[in-house]
Amino acid sequence: MPATEDHGAPAERADARRNRQLLLDAAAVCVAERGLSVAALDIAERAGVGVATLYRRFETKEALIEQILLDVFARLDAAGQRALENPDPWSGFVDFVTAITEMTVQNSGLAEALESVSTPAASAGQRKVRSLIRRLTQRAQSAGALRPDVSWTDVVFLPKSAASGSRCLGLVAGEQTPLRILTLLLDGLRTPEPSPLPGTAPAATAAASRRGA
Repeated sequence: MPATEDHGAPAERADARRNRQLLLDAAAVCVAERGLSVAALDIAERAGVGVATLYRRFETKEALIEQILLDVFARLDAAGQRALENPDPWSGFVDFVTAITEMTVQNSGLAEALESVSTPAASAGQRKVRSLIRRLTQRAQSAGALRPDVSWTDVVFLPKSAASGSRCLGLVAGEQTPLRILTLLLDGLRTPEPSPLPGTAPAATAAASRRGA
């Protein structure tokens, strides 16, 4: 359900836009922390506005949460279009998968919660992103840069695989770890030469070192 439109003087419209963004930012954090069952009052308090303001900007809490998801899909659509315009099919493919991975890392809890949002608009957004992945996969394969036995449905799971988990066997992932893992995964799909890894490998914690790892 769309957000309500802003009317009135320019100053009032600017204030309404500011409150709308505050609510979107607060809702993203609250949903990531508590899931879709978070109360509208909690979102409003996090945003620093009254709950009445929330319902003036969005007709329901669900409409607010849906808008978060639509904003994510809009950013991914823009990234996908840029990737399709890249003259190098492999670089375009990598750019888009990297963009999805970065968004997944930045919004890990939110991404998990939003998987269960199934409104018509959200479903349309999912279809658009899947279409972009399919087109970029086929484009890279046609150029001979991507293994021909890879399905675009395999590619869908790469970002989540690279972004999952901040700790493992006593080691703590670094800021660049998801992109390092993604680079390794992508090189497994690439036909020619491997790519240089970004950043450095995760360092062993003191506890892990004492255990002899």
